[in-house]
Amino acid sequence: MSWSEKLNGFWEEGYHYYLEFNNEKLTVRNYRREIAVETTVSYNCEALERGERTVISLADNVLSRTWDGKMMTEIKELAYENGELKMLYYYTIMGETLYTLKKVSHGPFDHIRIRDDEFLEGLQGEWIRWSENRGNSEYSMVLRIKGNKLSFFDEQFEPFHAVSYSYSPDQVYLVPENLISDNFRGFTRVEVLPDMLTSTMMVMDASMPLYVFARKENLDRISVPAAARRPMVNTMQYRAHDPEKGFTGMPYPPKEDRPSDTAEDVLKFCPECGYKNSDKLSFCPECGSRLKK
Repeated sequence: MSWSEKLNGFWEEGYHYYLEFNNEKLTVRNYRREIAVETTVSYNCEALERGERTVISLADNVLSRTWDGKMMTEIKELAYENGELKMLYYYTIMGETLYTLKKVSHGPFDHIRIRDDEFLEGLQGEWIRWSENRGNSEYSMVLRIKGNKLSFFDEQFEPFHAVSYSYSPDQVYLVPENLISDNFRGFTRVEVLPDMLTSTMMVMDASMPLYVFARKENLDRISVPAAARRPMVNTMQYRAHDPEKGFTGMPYPPKEDRPSDTAEDVLKFCPECGYKNSDKLSFCPECGSRLKK
């Protein structure tokens, strides 16, 4: 069998997945740039060269498994179509998602720009956790930066880089030195914002700030992101589990647990992130999802 140079090379979806084809070998990396699966593939090279939609068969299509070995995520279908890759992804909890990947010329880390020289000096010292009801105990929740190492709550420091990504060059994040691990002091990454740092955790496909840090003298001046002002909700809490379908139901509180509606302020909960929105809105300002009328 011959192999198409149209397919060989690097393919990127933008955030979640990154694919590399080398003749019959396929390497799939996840959003942490860790290898999710390495497998062999087969496809109709002649049809692909003619520009026809071509399904690519994978010897191993499982991306992740549960602790007891059961499939959790998989590629249900991978196809070359109109110069793009269409990847039908399946997660036992969330169902199917169709990703579109485009061919790129760079490797899996070329989209990262390390910016230590620009930001490290201004990040040194202590950053205090912000809270709406601050007391003396809050001041023990401190993020410390010494050189290029970060400590949160304790004196164990871990090395990091200040980086930005090619698709959002104006946003700067603090990430582990190896640029891969997602267990960075208990959260995924820290974003550098004017006068504050926000720690972020990835939950499913959603990114949310867990804590906000500022210099002690700025705690009462900063404009805190709305997502940090509300408690983090376990989106699995209100879902029922079915052995065949996984988790079903909506990720927001049942009606009896929501605040009562008033004529002045009728609220509805976003079906994707659970954020309370004014009834006048068509899209959730928190995650961008369409709100049902």
